[in-house]
Amino acid sequence: MSAKPACTVYIGNLDERVSDRVLYDILIQAGRVIDLYIPRDRETDRPKGFAFVEYETEEIANYAVRLFSGLVNLYNRTLKFAISGQDKPSLSLPPATPSSNPSSKPGPHRVTNNTSATSQNSTGLSLSCICSSQSGSYAQASVSPGLVNQHHKGYTSSFQGNDFDCS
Repeated sequence: MSAKPACTVYIGNLDERVSDRVLYDILIQAGRVIDLYIPRDRETDRPKGFAFVEYETEEIANYAVRLFSGLVNLYNRTLKFAISGQDKPSLSLPPATPSSNPSSKPGPHRVTNNTSATSQNSTGLSLSCICSSQSGSYAQASVSPGLVNQHHKGYTSSFQGNDFDCS
């Protein structure tokens, strides 16, 4: 992962069915993702239930923790977010405010199996996404205005009006 722990966010309570692609499409909403790592068990090759995401800056990482904490639910599990290396999330962080995406260039990610996920946060974002690596994919969301198209290695995530599409 990164030599910059202040830019790295720990994500806990992940269901093993959550794909890199679905998680990435949620995380990119806070800002540019440099790296996403979901550790796997060496013997079973199953995800261990947590992940690390490195953001471009410390500010984006802190914003992501405030934005997503207690609000992202995938497979009936509320994900936990904290700056990597901190024992407990800070309760003194001010609530996140909706703003436009700080960067329009996403970082690397991998796409795995077909996955369905849903998340909702206090900024009015409600994401229901079904992503597939083999056939087309579909998603809808009610999002804050000002979010931009995201392109990476042949995949596109775009916000147009009230629709979110990842393909």
